[in-house]
Amino acid sequence: MESENIKYTKGTYFFTMIIAGCSVLTFLILLICALVIVPKAVRLIGTAQTTLDNMQEVSEQLTTLKLSETIQSIDESTASAMSDVSEAMEKINSLDVDALNESIEGLKESVENLNNLFSR
Repeated sequence: MESENIKYTKGTYFFTMIIAGCSVLTFLILLICALVIVPKAVRLIGTAQTTLDNMQEVSEQLTTLKLSETIQSIDESTASAMSDVSEAMEKINSLDVDALNESIEGLKESVENLNNLFSR
């Protein structure tokens, strides 16, 4: 009977050591995770808070922005630019291209004559 008690005690001791080792290993894994993950989580939360603050600020700025007045101003500027472009196009279209070509030809002949005169 004593040998059975000794076997039982040794078996219990063996399994107790295995459980203790697993417990220590689990504790070490949790400790390492806490040392690695917690600082990253704190940084992530800080970044998220900064982002939320920035979004709130942008939201407040958008609510105070007078969007209809800005759109009206853009419309007026566009209309003014279009009228200026139309005026410029009318002036370009009103140019007499044939007369301009004749003037250029006359200028070319004058320059050739002057060139001949000075080259002698």
